[in-house]
Amino acid sequence: MADHPLQLRELRRILGRFGILEDTGRGKGSHTLFYRGSLSYPVPSKGGRTVLRCYVSGVRKKFSLRAQDGVTDQQFYS
Repeated sequence: MADHPLQLRELRRILGRFGILEDTGRGKGSHTLFYRGSLSYPVPSKGGRTVLRCYVSGVRKKFSLRAQDGVTDQQFYS
């Protein structure tokens, strides 16, 4: 299964399971910031509330949530 667009609330739920928090006050403009420790990644939070595939892939790469990092697509999306 390849990465696919998600609703922002679903991405929040998924990332929360992996200990990644959201700081809505630190994003720039219409972005929200997801963080864990010293790592952070901004994600657009406006425009229909759908997070594009490229941002989902970026979040997974930044926080080491890919198959090569030990987190399968099934574990991530379930």
